[in-house]
Amino acid sequence: MRVYQKMKSLFSAASILSEAQKKIQSGDATFLASNVSLGAATTRLKHHRIEINDFISLGAGSGSDSIWIHDALCPNAQLLMIEAQELHRINLEKLKNSKNHTDYLICAAAKQDGEVHFSSSSATGGVIGSHAGDGTITVPARSVDSLMAERGRKGPYFMKFDTHGVELDILAGAKETLKNTSLIMVEAYNFKLNFVDHKNLTFYEMCEYMAQLGLRCVDMCEPLFRPNDHVLWQVHLFFIRDDHPVFNSNSYNAKDPFKSL
Repeated sequence: MRVYQKMKSLFSAASILSEAQKKIQSGDATFLASNVSLGAATTRLKHHRIEINDFISLGAGSGSDSIWIHDALCPNAQLLMIEAQELHRINLEKLKNSKNHTDYLICAAAKQDGEVHFSSSSATGGVIGSHAGDGTITVPARSVDSLMAERGRKGPYFMKFDTHGVELDILAGAKETLKNTSLIMVEAYNFKLNFVDHKNLTFYEMCEYMAQLGLRCVDMCEPLFRPNDHVLWQVHLFFIRDDHPVFNSNSYNAKDPFKSL
């Protein structure tokens, strides 16, 4: 009976997910207005007609998330996946060989070219550290500006950060790239993190920092809550240029600036 109930629950969850996907794909306005899935967010973002020629995925891991977002949001953009952990090379190489407009580098994104110490706590974790220690490895580091200049890329850029609290160092090495960045996706936390010595920006600090760069939060997705006390732990935020037409009105019932186009 327990197995039956478990299977029934799984089928029910799959049915709900399938129904949600149908609503997202159909552009159901009411559903999209409140759904916080990544699929709903990319659908809303596509509607804003954000120009993207280069997609830079920082902390790409195995690349599966990057490929999904690329295909859903900007399939014609050049995708560069940057990942510090060597163990992901096989998967990233497969993606490069099987997908158009796709490349990768095994290195850390940092303020400047050189080497950094990287703590590889898990296949999906890890963080750049300020000094060598137990469990750290030395990996090559590249700045975003250096990579874009080397490849002759001009943007407009979409930068996706899954870098566990070291965004400021990476952004410091992307000053030129930021001048023509149309979209940023960042995983932001509600707490200062011990493993980066509390140097990360919380989600509200991230909004303030992005505002200084001429970027404004336009969407969010997949909030994660701590399992025991149910407090917000992290959320993915999306930022676009603050002069985008969607910000022309502060009304809840603002007209769609692209509807008549």
